[in-house]
Amino acid sequence: MSAKNTGSLSTAAQAKERRPGRPRGGAINAEQREHLLTIALTLFAEKGIAETSLNAIARKAEVSAAMLTYYFQSRESLLDIIITERFLPLRHDIAAIFDQHADDPRTALTLILEKMIETAEKHVWFAPLWMQEMASGESIFRQRLKAKHGDNERQKVVAIIQKWQQEGKLNADLEPALLMSSLISLILVPLVQLRTTGAHPGFSGADVLRHATAMISNGFLNSR
Repeated sequence: MSAKNTGSLSTAAQAKERRPGRPRGGAINAEQREHLLTIALTLFAEKGIAETSLNAIARKAEVSAAMLTYYFQSRESLLDIIITERFLPLRHDIAAIFDQHADDPRTALTLILEKMIETAEKHVWFAPLWMQEMASGESIFRQRLKAKHGDNERQKVVAIIQKWQQEGKLNADLEPALLMSSLISLILVPLVQLRTTGAHPGFSGADVLRHATAMISNGFLNSR
């Protein structure tokens, strides 16, 4: 066998060995990983999770689809990482607020509003993604969140809300199972409107928080 043929076989063998392994360029670092997750979240917020493929994320990030597939395997696997790293900490924080202020609904609900505005102001993708997925009847996000992490924290929150109602600390006509989604919507719906339509120029997150806080404190009508 000629040296030329030997070299060709060697090159082919190397390519065959490399094919299932890590893409060229080595492992991504923490900063690159964060960048890819942010791009994925931004596209999920713009187009919806169901309409966003790994290929679309790779194109936006200007990396190869092979690299993205190697590190995240699939869109569903990537979504699991996002849920674990971006949304579960928020859910834990909200549950902790309820636990720490289980005897004081006004403080608990006010702190939750503040937490939501803080999160939405820090991450521009948060409000549109949350609203889009919560409004979807076939939400991939909700399905995977519940399947992977259960519903225990939500049930504990509902139980605390019911306790407040039994103690006369909260309006008995409120539906406990709907209270959290209603509360979150007080923050996120106006923020999405402000950012996507440009309505009410000059309004800020602080204005949205003040408005929402007034609504849970006093409602629409002044007492007489």
